[in-house]
Order: sequence, then C-alpha cells, then structure tokens
Amino acid sequence: NEVKYLCIPVVHRLGLYEIKKELEEKVMIHDHPVEYNDIKNKIRVSAAQQEKLMENFLAPIRKALQEEHIDSYIKWRTKSVSSIYEKMKTNNLPFEQIFDIFAVRIIIKNSKPSEEKSDCWRVYSIVTNIYQPNPKRLRDWITTPKVSGYESLHTTVQADKNWIEVQIRTERMDEVAEKG
Repeated sequence: NEVKYLCIPVVHRLGLYEIKKELEEKVMIHDHPVEYNDIKNKIRVSAAQQEKLMENFLAPIRKALQEEHIDSYIKWRTKSVSSIYEKMKTNNLPFEQIFDIFAVRIIIKNSKPSEEKSDCWRVYSIVTNIYQPNPKRLRDWITTPKVSGYESLHTTVQADKNWIEVQIRTERMDEVAEKG
C-alpha cells in the first residue's frame, strides 16, 4: 500500500514514468497475480500478430515522414499489463475489447526549440492524413505541458479494427519524458 499510494504518485508527479511503470507492475503482481498472468499470456500469444500489425501500421508513416524530409525515429510497444488491466477495470471490458493496447512514439530529431510545436503538429498532420483519428483522444501537452514538465502530443488512430495511440515529441521532450 505504501508503494501504491505514496511512491507511485510521487514518481509520477516527478515525471519518472519508467520507474512508475515498474512499480505498478510489481503492485499488480502482488495484488492481482491471476489477472496479471492472464493478461501477460494474452500479450505473449499474440506477439507475432502484434509485430505484423505494427510493421503494416508504421510503413506508410515512415514513408510519409521520409518524403517530407522529417528526421525522426519511431519506437512502439504494447502497453504495460497494469495499464491494460486498469483500462479493463475502468471500462468494464475484457482484454479483447480494450481500445488501444499499442503505443507508438514518433521522436523528431534535431528540432529547433522555436520550431518544436510546429514540427510536432506537422507530424500529427501526416499521421492523421494516413489514419483516422479519434478526436476525443487528442491530448496536447506541448501547448500546455504537465506540471512535471512532460510535453508530448498524443492521438489515437484507427488502423483496420485496431486503435493505436501515437505519441509525437521531439528528442528534448523525449529526454524529459523518459528521465524526468
């Protein structure tokens, strides 16, 4: 309980998201081991499908970024087990109906401080020209950063039947997001 109600909120407030994620996973393993293992197994079973889905999803984005001469790199991951579990509980849904279990991060390289916002919005435009966004899922933390200093542009787009969260930020923003 100390970790859940004291440590996790503190590291979250400080912007130490990797540590927060690790602590949430440990708490879930302790509090809900059956659900943790069930979700973990479902993620593992679908690993090959996930790779193929992401490969197909990212190909047109990579091509468009290259055509627009935007120097960037892309990382993607399946959301954490604890994050998926919270979505399941909050929305009262089974694993198979969770809105977005994938997160993609597009990181813009060499963005000048005065051009960071416009660079992020330019990439957002590229992504949403390719995939249909959900307007209710747009989060703009570059115009109004979080108290922790976190800056990023988040949107959720539909690719076939899958919803995928896309986070767009510059290298500087990513450094702050990853290390606080």
